[in-house]
Parts: sequence; structure tokens; C-alpha cells
Amino acid sequence: MGNFQVFLSISLVSVVFADSTLRLVNLVYRHGDRSPVVIYPKDINQVDKWPQGLGWLSKLGEQEQYRLGQWLKDRYMSTGFMNNTYRREEILVHSSDEDRCLMSAYSNLAGLYPPDVDQQFNPAIKWQPIPVFTRPKPEDNMLNMGEYCPRYNDLLQQTLSSHAVTEEEIKNKPFYEFLGKMTGFDHENISNIWQIADTTYCEKAHGMNVSSWINDTVFQKLRELEAYQFTLLFYTPEMSMLKGGPLLSQFIKNMNNKKTLKTLKTKMFMYSAHDTTVAALLSALGLYDKKSPMYTATVIVELHEKPANNYYVNIFYKNVTDNSTAYKLTLPKCTADCPLDDFIRLTQWGVPTDWLKQCGLPPGDTPSGSSTLTTGWIVAIALGCVLFIFVIATIACFVRMKRKNNPFQFGKLEVSS
Repeated sequence: MGNFQVFLSISLVSVVFADSTLRLVNLVYRHGDRSPVVIYPKDINQVDKWPQGLGWLSKLGEQEQYRLGQWLKDRYMSTGFMNNTYRREEILVHSSDEDRCLMSAYSNLAGLYPPDVDQQFNPAIKWQPIPVFTRPKPEDNMLNMGEYCPRYNDLLQQTLSSHAVTEEEIKNKPFYEFLGKMTGFDHENISNIWQIADTTYCEKAHGMNVSSWINDTVFQKLRELEAYQFTLLFYTPEMSMLKGGPLLSQFIKNMNNKKTLKTLKTKMFMYSAHDTTVAALLSALGLYDKKSPMYTATVIVELHEKPANNYYVNIFYKNVTDNSTAYKLTLPKCTADCPLDDFIRLTQWGVPTDWLKQCGLPPGDTPSGSSTLTTGWIVAIALGCVLFIFVIATIACFVRMKRKNNPFQFGKLEVSS
């Protein structure tokens, strides 16, 4: 993949399109607007300025996701591809195990599936509960990407220690020293620049006053360095495969299942996640433009069939929060309507063959790489405890019977104790 040369054949796509060839939709989006994840020590806006605390989906974020749900409704329901009302067999929703992602999924579904009269359980509430599935962060290598992967960690450290990054930090050393003085952070560098840039961005988005030293020039510099730091997360094809590959693999599995099991009723697989998730998937596709995905940024991978038994893939990217359009992307070395077999072949480099092994973990290793127990071990330990209790109870019963039959047999031992 070289240096991630991006071949984006971009065309504007209308929200509503008539296309009877569509068979399946995979999509992943970033959560909506949120409060900062970190507050620097000298920030004039401390945690008390954020009613729900840090990293929480804001009211604005809920509205953004609601509008994205409406956009998806217009795109896929007005054409008859999906039912206008919720049908449980048509859609499957998974979320990263973060509050802001789970809340984004529910907000999105509220826009996608406003209940009809029969589905409205309370006339005063125009909403219906729709299941959203998740799994713990240490076990999630697909959406939260929190599962332990030592090989990726090594590659990231190599990247941060590379000549290019060292040169960057030497070049910007005066700026980092200035930031340390102004923020109260020690040892400010490219690896943690996002903590200041993201916090400032959130404050500006919510109309707050920011610290006086953050003028337009400083803010622009923060955003540029934050974007550069973001690209370092997927600096090599192997890093992209380890982070974005599991979700890409799931997309391919979903499409293959639809092709093979034509009776499969699921029409949309929806994934609620993070900017890193969206960027990692684009990287594994060789389509990452090195720009941080905005709130609600959405990657859509559609499976089409035309003529019968001839399947092809369309890729779309919507990276504008309040715009009614998406952009069609062309996979490198393929056409805009990329045949499914070619899509699988051309993305093979970005799909892990054995993720645990490629991460440097032995088969069946614990997800977190520490003392976290798998379900199998938990069951085994529980059964072992039950067996141990049974054995102890049996011995106790045997001892009592012995004492009853011969009360002097253990008399000497009892006295000597």
C-alpha cells in the first residue's frame, strides 16, 4: 500500500436514490458532539462547567445523531429498501462500550425509526426501544479497539520514536514548552497534544470562552498537530490492519453471508463507534485522507446485485455533520462499482488472518493481556468450586458417621490438639 496513497474517485451522491440492486448495508459512524475527555489544569473551564461530566454526549450530539438517523431513513426507506417502520429482523445495531456511543446509537435510531401508532407504547412519547448490543472494552478489538495488542503497541512506540517524529518535536519544541507553561501539563509533545486541542475545540463548539492565550494562530496550530498525531495511529499498513482490520473483516463476513444465505433477512448492520474506528476502517481500505473524522462521520459499504448472482460493492463517506450528501469512494485498483470478489482480494492486506497471533498473543490469551478471565475459565473455576464443596461435605458426613459408630476412635487426636 506504499505510503497510503489515496485514490478517491469522488462524486456527490443524492440522499434519495432509486436502486433496486441494493442487498445489504454495512455502516459505522462516529458518535455526536460531546464534552471534553480531559481538562488541563489551568483551563478556565473546569469539570463543573460540564453538567454531565467529561466524555459525555451533549444535547447537540443527540440532535446530530437524530438527524443522521433521519438522513439514513430518507436514503434507505423512501426507496423501499427497508421497512418504514421498525422490523427487528431487518437491522442489527452494535456499539462501542462507551456512554457517548451507546447514547448516539439510541439517538440515531430515534430518527431512523419514529414509532407508528401501533408501536407507540406511550402516546406522550414518540419513541420506541430498539436493542443495541455491546461488549466490554477489553474484549472489543472491532469498535472500541480496546483489546490488548502488544504488536500494535510496539509499532506505535516505534513510530513515535521515528526520525520523522523526532524532527517534528525538535521543530515545535518552543511551542510545546509554551503549552506546558500555559496549561500546567508536563512534558507536552505530539503524543498528547490532542488533550489540549480537543478540549479547546469542545469549548468553542459550545460557545464557551477559552483561555486568553488561545488566539486563532495557536488554535490553528493545535488542530494541525492534533491531525498529525492522529495519522500516527495508522502510520503503517500493519497498524491499519491490526486496528481497522477486524471491522473490515466483519463487513466482508456480513456481505458473504448475504450472498450465500439469500434468505438472510438482515438488511443493515449498524455500528456506533469513534473517530479512531472510522479512520481505522478507512485506513484498512486504503482510503484514509489523513483528516480526523468529524462528529457523526459515517462510512457506508453497500452490497449490490446486478445482474442475478453478480455482486458488487459501493463505498460512501459522509464527513459533514449537517449536509445531506455522501461521497462515493473508489477502492484503489478497482472501479466505483467494485465486484465483491475483487473487493475481497484487494482488501486482503487489511484483514487479519489470525488477530491474536498477529498481535503477538498465544491462542486463547486473555483479552486485556492481564488477569482478566475468559468465560471458559470462569465456568471451569465455578465447577471446580462446586466439586470441592461436594468433596468436603462428603468427608464431613463420613467423619460424623464414624464418630457415631465409634466415639473413642478420634478421642486421642482431639485431646492432643
